[in-house]
Amino acid sequence: MEKRLYWAAVGIALTCATLAPLASGRATGTFSLDVAIPMASTPGSCPPGSPPDADFCAARTGSWAIRGLGQVSETYTFFVKEGDCDRVFETRVRLEVAGKGELQLAVERYGGECVSSALNLSRGFTITGGSGIYAGASGGGAVNHRFSYTMSGSAGSDTWTGTLTVPGLEFDLTPPTITGATSKVVRVPRKAKRVRVKFSVAAADLVDGARPVACKPKSASRFKIGRTTVRCSATDTSENTQTAQFAVTVRRR
Repeated sequence: MEKRLYWAAVGIALTCATLAPLASGRATGTFSLDVAIPMASTPGSCPPGSPPDADFCAARTGSWAIRGLGQVSETYTFFVKEGDCDRVFETRVRLEVAGKGELQLAVERYGGECVSSALNLSRGFTITGGSGIYAGASGGGAVNHRFSYTMSGSAGSDTWTGTLTVPGLEFDLTPPTITGATSKVVRVPRKAKRVRVKFSVAAADLVDGARPVACKPKSASRFKIGRTTVRCSATDTSENTQTAQFAVTVRRR
């Protein structure tokens, strides 16, 4: 099993969808999960309350930005009885959404069966509750563990697929609106090679209000003669991102 650990950040694609969409672009009550979260697994002593037969325990942690929820941190203990084949026990998972609350999940033991390697397997989960804006949460689905050995243990991902339901909650899937991304022409003296150009780009979100905007090049940068594309983006607290671009053209008089 997991004898060593090395944290390897894993870039993993994820998608989120919703059910019962409203005209505003949001969905109310129900959120469809299809999310992969990069994880690290740290072997250690089994904590109090561990399954009696567990002889290997690992603290698993990870985080990822999930559109429609926000920045999510995942924590749980992975319980195994090692032998000729491994037995993987049930566990409790905590998904904390920054600034909003958390979700509690009960993950099933692996069908009461043993597996040749506990690094890769799928099992069911049930959402048992939540706090903050996720109070009263329910739902369920399956989690797919995919890990591999590293220099000092294992690292990989948990992929969650299923349904999350929260009474009365509208899941925000609407990105901010960007204003001020308007192309402009700047004229400079004949001998000039570059000029400092300022512009004002703003973003507003229906839920979060004013949001910061990141532009590249940023305002007050020195622009060369010719046409330069400025690319801007703004993200709300539910990880919805809006992008915009405009041109700054510098011409000699």
